[in-house]
Amino acid sequence: MPKGKEITVSNVTDKEYYRLSQAAYHYKMLALHMKYKTPYKISKTSYWYVEKVKQDSDTGLDAFVFSKGIKSKNGKWIKSKSPENVVVAFAGTDIAKDPINDGVKADGGNIVFGSDPKKEAHYIVEKDAKDTSKTLGKYNGTPSQDAKLTTGKYKLMTKTSQIDQADQLVRSVKKKYAGTSTIISTTGHSLGGAEAEYSAVNNDVYAVAFNSPSVVKLHDEETQKEINSGIYDPYIRSIINPDDMVGAGYWNEYDRHNGTTIYTKNPSLSQFSRKQRLDGKLSEQIGKNLAYFFTTVILRNPDTHGLNEANFVFDRNGTIANPNGDELVFDKNLGALLPAGAIGSADTIKVTPTNAKKLAEKVQAMTEDLRTMKKEAQNAYQEHDEKIAELKTEFYGQVGHGLYDQLQAQDVTNTIEDIALSYDKGPIFYDTQAEQAFIDSLQAAITDLEEIGGFLHKIADEFQEKDQMLANWLR
Repeated sequence: MPKGKEITVSNVTDKEYYRLSQAAYHYKMLALHMKYKTPYKISKTSYWYVEKVKQDSDTGLDAFVFSKGIKSKNGKWIKSKSPENVVVAFAGTDIAKDPINDGVKADGGNIVFGSDPKKEAHYIVEKDAKDTSKTLGKYNGTPSQDAKLTTGKYKLMTKTSQIDQADQLVRSVKKKYAGTSTIISTTGHSLGGAEAEYSAVNNDVYAVAFNSPSVVKLHDEETQKEINSGIYDPYIRSIINPDDMVGAGYWNEYDRHNGTTIYTKNPSLSQFSRKQRLDGKLSEQIGKNLAYFFTTVILRNPDTHGLNEANFVFDRNGTIANPNGDELVFDKNLGALLPAGAIGSADTIKVTPTNAKKLAEKVQAMTEDLRTMKKEAQNAYQEHDEKIAELKTEFYGQVGHGLYDQLQAQDVTNTIEDIALSYDKGPIFYDTQAEQAFIDSLQAAITDLEEIGGFLHKIADEFQEKDQMLANWLR
């Protein structure tokens, strides 16, 4: 991590974040929990209190601050004065509730087109209003609005987007608990997940988001460099259904999210489907993509985007699992199927010198196999040329008599040249470009495996060296 950045990984499970993200859509229920100071139950061992409700009708923000309860000596759940975990949960797009602020301004303006979340807009509000979460509307300079302002009963105030408001809220929560052991983290689904990721990076806190669009481009250039370097990979988990256009990419697949992108299943079929949608003329591509988005996200047939068990399931430890029942999920950053607990900041992978040596030996064997394949591919042209020479010799001996008495040796040469794929230093009957691409890909794989093998050997050697140093010191 760069100097000055210290991010504490939360012990809240993926499933708990999932349930808090679900709760964020139930505005009235959470308001009642806060009013009557009753905990929101996630499981028998997880109860959460609503510390704050932050909503803004002008921008569409819907955010809730939760603190994890503790169990008292008499077995009842109570609100902790110094909670171990505080989670800021953001609701996602709610078209039915707020189609303009959620659907057009936030999803369209900020997420899709990359409008600056910090851009300010003016609103008209009563001069003595205590609650400014709902004003008289955005100031557009109309005669009627100016007439209101001249009465002296109204004034202008500025607001930024709900994404920036989410960032400000997390900053204030972090400030409130500064100097304590409380761990601050964020969560949310869809647009709410985007707000969770954006505010997590800006405030150096942990986050778990579900089917969230990428918001890398909304950060400043320096922060984008940090994100792209992988600095936040252990601290932000973007859990995505690869079939979902919102989470995986509206058009092309996202390069990355703010942290580690975890696809809930192997994305190969999803990527093939995307390739099919992007095939043909531009008008056809637009039509196919719009149809897919409308069917899966709006009509939910099939549902690829919803925050439900159709898209997200968890193992007994509360860690994200593959909905198809497979043991592995997909780490997009590494491009590999892995146990969910091995991705990002979850369970530790235990490595011993013996295991490292065995892995290095396996990598070495794979490297040797690839070297053999590369050598055979490079020598394939020799066998090809030998077969062409044999073919020429056979037909040269047959022309000028018998069935081929009207043909000459040049006819054999011309025929071979006509049906050859190319003619460079002799007729060639295979795709030389494809051959070279294959050889290059083998070399790239060999180089990568050699590097991995080197790292594994180094790990084993350093383990043994440190162990010996410790042994000598203890003596």
